[in-house]
Amino acid sequence: MQATLQPPGIHTLSDGVVGSVAQRSSRNVGRQIYGYINEQQSRLYSPSRSCANATAGLVTLAKDGMGREKRHLDDVRTQYSTTRVRDTKRYKLSGSERIDDKEEDDTTESRREYYRKKQQRYRERQRKREKMLENSTRRLKDEIGQLKRLHDQLSFQVPRCLTIWIVATEYLRIIRRGISNDAGINDIDLLQATMAPDILIDTGSGVDALVKKWNLFTQWFPDVRIQLKQLKQITEQSIVALTTTSFTITTRGMQGAFPHLFKAREGSRCAQIAARLRDQRVVLQGSVRFDWDEKSKHVIRLQHQADMMSMLLGMLGNLEDVALVFNGAHITPEGVVRDDIVWA
Repeated sequence: MQATLQPPGIHTLSDGVVGSVAQRSSRNVGRQIYGYINEQQSRLYSPSRSCANATAGLVTLAKDGMGREKRHLDDVRTQYSTTRVRDTKRYKLSGSERIDDKEEDDTTESRREYYRKKQQRYRERQRKREKMLENSTRRLKDEIGQLKRLHDQLSFQVPRCLTIWIVATEYLRIIRRGISNDAGINDIDLLQATMAPDILIDTGSGVDALVKKWNLFTQWFPDVRIQLKQLKQITEQSIVALTTTSFTITTRGMQGAFPHLFKAREGSRCAQIAARLRDQRVVLQGSVRFDWDEKSKHVIRLQHQADMMSMLLGMLGNLEDVALVFNGAHITPEGVVRDDIVWA
């Protein structure tokens, strides 16, 4: 009777056998299923239940447990699949971002190179424009100079009735502030028109030498001033102009007129003399003699004289120091530039 009420092999489904099965630590779902089965077995195999009901319940229990495990596995697979897809998308996105970053870097570098070349072209255009402006300015200056010379040539006229008095007065007007390199063409033309081509000038000759001497003197002493005091006739064809010449002995003037003093060794006597003369304003009493040729209406001789000896003697106090001043100077004691310096 007992055998008909319980299915064969019931001993394998007893509480002791099922309870003694070792549960898997890594599968929480299995433990839940087995616990659920044990609970249901206790209810199914109670004495009040029939064998058929127990068997049906066991089958239902097994199906229920398998369904739960399958659903859990499906959930796990779904979660894993979702995570994998997300990771794959993230990886793809990261790769895409790297590609985008690289493309962006390439674009930025290309843009920088473009602007760099554009800036270079702009600067090149600016340099060309500046060069064109410089050339245009130079051409305009040359044209202005040519037009000035042409104007001076057209407007310059030698007085019809030249006399030695007129020539002497005009000469002193021209040299009253020295003769610079940019002297007016009218003044130079007047000198050439009123003086003989081979005019004797102190120890030299020629109008060009005269102009060159005054150019050097004016470079050394830019603030030179020559004032006419009196014109005196000494012969029928000669007059003398009494003058006062003033200028400052600057460092530049000492370098040009007295180079041996400028280069003197510190502490030497010449260096001491240079220190005493530097930045001194000197005033010289002098004269200019004009010899006239009435036939050609030209000045045939000019002689300049300025008393530098008296001035230096008063400043230095002894002739020995005065002699040192002119020993190696480019200017004579008469205040005239030496001829060998003019054409050096």
